Amino acid sequence: MADPLDSLLVEKSPDFVVMLDGEMRVLKCSAGLRSAVPLLAPGAEFVKSLDAASEARFRQAVTSDHESTSAISLELVHRGRERLVVTAWRFFGLERLHVAGIGRETAHGGDLADQVEALKRRYQESVSQLASLTGRLRELAMSDSLTGVLNRRAFLDHADGEWVRHRRHRHPLSCAMLDVDGFKKINDSFGHAAGDALLQHIGALLRATLRASDLPARLGGDEFVALMPETGMEGAFTLGERLLARVTTHPLTALDQSIRATLSIGVACADDCNSLEELLAHADNALYKAKKQGRARVCRFDT
Repeated sequence: MADPLDSLLVEKSPDFVVMLDGEMRVLKCSAGLRSAVPLLAPGAEFVKSLDAASEARFRQAVTSDHESTSAISLELVHRGRERLVVTAWRFFGLERLHVAGIGRETAHGGDLADQVEALKRRYQESVSQLASLTGRLRELAMSDSLTGVLNRRAFLDHADGEWVRHRRHRHPLSCAMLDVDGFKKINDSFGHAAGDALLQHIGALLRATLRASDLPARLGGDEFVALMPETGMEGAFTLGERLLARVTTHPLTALDQSIRATLSIGVACADDCNSLEELLAHADNALYKAKKQGRARVCRFDT
């Protein structure tokens, strides 16, 4: 089966590229080639676009048992009038997939090997660019779009791995739950734009306070969580106090307003927990305790 990145690359390419199955039917066809040779639509027989001599050479090349790339020169009818010199090669065996890389219009003649190498380079450059873009999209899919910390789904995926390591090696693991005190009042007083700016501010302070190995995330609304590997209860409590102090001493200036916020924070340790869900519940109970005791404080979970 073709890699989905390769398929996307072919479909969006302005160059002339076609991917074939083992029976030489078109699987994917680039936008550039579809505009130039409309008969090469998905499902079409590729060889039907070739003259007899080119078809024979193409069949011989792609069915060869030779392991290295097989390159041949072909001609396609271009927009019903002109003829186009192209280069085709096999990337994989006949049992999998054939790829024909078809250059833009070129004059007859020229060094065929140079044309093949140029097409290969362009293909690899495009794959690298697409891989980089895919990595960036994957990163964006894992992040909360407003605050830049992990979103709920990404946090739970990463936290599962940390929980497995904790159980296997008995490494310390702690969790902090926190939310912004009186966030609804801040929204009502300063507007939702200021509320969003405050959440961004909290996210930035959270990232700056935690270690690189910690996992900060926004669970939703004004509620955040941080999972802290290699950290016991005392270390988690100390980090919570540091974060509370930093938020208190760094008010947000938004829309010409100075917005001072405090946090309620609950911390829990995994030592007495039987699951990640139980650890999160303990931290949430400690958060509720902090709110009940007057907010703007850090509370431990008491067994």
